[in-house]
Amino acid sequence: MRVIRYMVLIVRLAQQLHLKVHSKQGRQKYQVLSAMFTYAMIVGVKKGWLDAKEYGEVARKGWIALCSYIDKAGDVIKNALFAHTKNPIEGDYLRFQYREYSVTRYLVTSGSRYCYLIFMDVVYMTDSAQEAAVSTAVGNLLGNLGVNSMDSYSKIKTIYNWICQNVSYDYAHVGNTEYLKQFSAYGALIEGTAVCQGYAVLLYRLLLESGVDVRVIPGTGNSTLHAWNIVELNGVYYNLDSTWDAGKDLYGYFLCSENDFLGHVRLDDYRTDEFMTLYPMSPKTFEDKEKTTSEETTPETIPETTPEETEPDETTSEETESSTQETTPEGDSSVEQPTSEQETTPQKKYPEGLALDENGVWKYYKNGEICTSYTGLTLYYGTWYYVEKGVLNWNYTGLTNYYGTWYYVKGGRLDWGYTGLTKYYETWYYVEKGILNWNYTGLTNYYGTWYYVQRGILNWNYTGLTNYYGTWYYVKGGRLDWGYIGLTNYYGTWYYVQKGILNWNYTGLTNYYGTWYYVKKGILNWKYNGIIYHDGLRYTVTNGVAKCM
Repeated sequence: MRVIRYMVLIVRLAQQLHLKVHSKQGRQKYQVLSAMFTYAMIVGVKKGWLDAKEYGEVARKGWIALCSYIDKAGDVIKNALFAHTKNPIEGDYLRFQYREYSVTRYLVTSGSRYCYLIFMDVVYMTDSAQEAAVSTAVGNLLGNLGVNSMDSYSKIKTIYNWICQNVSYDYAHVGNTEYLKQFSAYGALIEGTAVCQGYAVLLYRLLLESGVDVRVIPGTGNSTLHAWNIVELNGVYYNLDSTWDAGKDLYGYFLCSENDFLGHVRLDDYRTDEFMTLYPMSPKTFEDKEKTTSEETTPETIPETTPEETEPDETTSEETESSTQETTPEGDSSVEQPTSEQETTPQKKYPEGLALDENGVWKYYKNGEICTSYTGLTLYYGTWYYVEKGVLNWNYTGLTNYYGTWYYVKGGRLDWGYTGLTKYYETWYYVEKGILNWNYTGLTNYYGTWYYVQRGILNWNYTGLTNYYGTWYYVKGGRLDWGYIGLTNYYGTWYYVQKGILNWNYTGLTNYYGTWYYVKKGILNWKYNGIIYHDGLRYTVTNGVAKCM
């Protein structure tokens, strides 16, 4: 009778339940059926039609699985909320200026129907008053620039020029995730300072207000989190990076093709076939006579705390500029011309940045002279080099600080591919893809030995367990100890280690400093009482401690 009633319930719910689950094509039918059966089982247990012991756990697992599909509705809502509509205050303008969002779901009944109500709450980086100030400032700026009467190229160039010359990079707040203005159009436009996200969002807003299609593209710039734009011109799209061109007289990242847009890698969602079809990129960089591609840029970085007790001596560097050629201008009134009373041998004028001197040595120039006070990184044609006291040091391998971030240099070049340990002032640090990773805690292999890193620094004092890709290993004195067999304490619980690895399968006795203990499935069991045979001997176990009889 119970089974018959249960089957009737399933049929009724199959007719009444209207649960929409957003999913991949071809699986929606299966998921809706699963929802019907899951809910029917839950009701059956609650009503007493099904045995709770037999069906309760099954119903619970079904509900948990169902919720995971319902949660996907939040992603659907988010994508709809942030869809690119070409409205200047929608799309990417919202997507890249929200701080967090939450999805709340409610199962409700209406008569004989069951359905879900899904609510999304979004917290943005700016408030209504700040956005009102942005809207007013945008209208005034575009009016002053006179873009309404311009063609598309002139609009793009004029707005890009204004941002590059009037917005400065917010080095003061890099790494401070609580200071939200740096990520916003408000920070870039009203306060005049921002990081890459603020630059890109402001350019998005201004160009769309001017009738030019544009998108914000997230990804990495020189292997560090970064954001830039693509803009439509003559039916195809070009790359723009106003952050890296900021403060320059000549631009290296203006209307570039993918091939010429060095150092930039998009996130996967922005290089799918679907996305590239919607936004076809020009195969060639736009022909702009004023454009150059050799401008030095500052990498997108998040500053971290300099290591205590090992703080290196460093010279604060400023961002430098370079030009494309090493030439002596002819007929330039700014250059003093030789007279009959002067030496007539022309003096070579060096550009700012790296350049070869007469002896074939790469040196760092500023204001036309060797800058012997500078030690740090500099960019030259897409590669970062290490300069020491004004001279490129091909022999240097190690860490160097650049605008608050520590980078790994090998043979005079920044090595973006290196992951591992490096020694700096008697301390070993963990580098990940060329950058010192202060957030990393775990194991790393260095010349065949596994070492324990804690917050970016090799910890020689650590002895205990650490998790590495789902497996727990035993570390002694900062090194993984493959030979250790026995107990170790981790946050108040004793675990059994066998040849350096926590053995979850072991059940039996183990000796620790002369005392035998009972281990069950890798954990010392203090509650166990009984008789255990070990190596042919009989032991009495009392509260986890064993004694031979």
